[in-house]
Amino acid sequence: MALQPVDATLIAASVGAAAATAAVLLTHLFARSRDRRHKLWDRRMDTYAEVIRSRRAMSRTRRDVLREKTFPEGPLDPDHEGRAFGLTEAQLEMFGSPEVIKLGDESFDALKGWMVALLEWRDLKMLAPLDDDLRLKAEAKWAEFEKRAEIATAADAKLNEAIKREAKFRRSKRQGSARLAFWRD
Repeated sequence: MALQPVDATLIAASVGAAAATAAVLLTHLFARSRDRRHKLWDRRMDTYAEVIRSRRAMSRTRRDVLREKTFPEGPLDPDHEGRAFGLTEAQLEMFGSPEVIKLGDESFDALKGWMVALLEWRDLKMLAPLDDDLRLKAEAKWAEFEKRAEIATAADAKLNEAIKREAKFRRSKRQGSARLAFWRD
């Protein structure tokens, strides 16, 4: 039995429709995967921007305390309350790369050590006028506080460098040399 033109047309249309459907499905799957990567990248970069902003604000407070030798009157990060800091740390844990998470933990530990030394120094300083021994302890605690500030500053710098390495800026060929675009390797 020979293949009739009508049958050949139906077979060709069916094969074409199946191929078109498969192409649409594959395109959709690849686009969805790409969109997910881009959303994750956007969230990661937003989180990194907030981490850098927060660490810079605390660094300013650290510099002010070192320069003025006074306890800060307000929060370490005047633009955010403690709950916002906790949220930023949670987002970093969710969206950060393993290297940035590790360095973020080191930075946070250095910040905690700095804050403990600051509180201990404040307590000793308040009692120092009553006793010369406490005054000497307060001076020793200030030296420890300065060391902790250096450690925290170094930890923040490492974290910032890791974030900058991860957020690579490259020139886009389509957009010309004047505009920058994010590209992920």
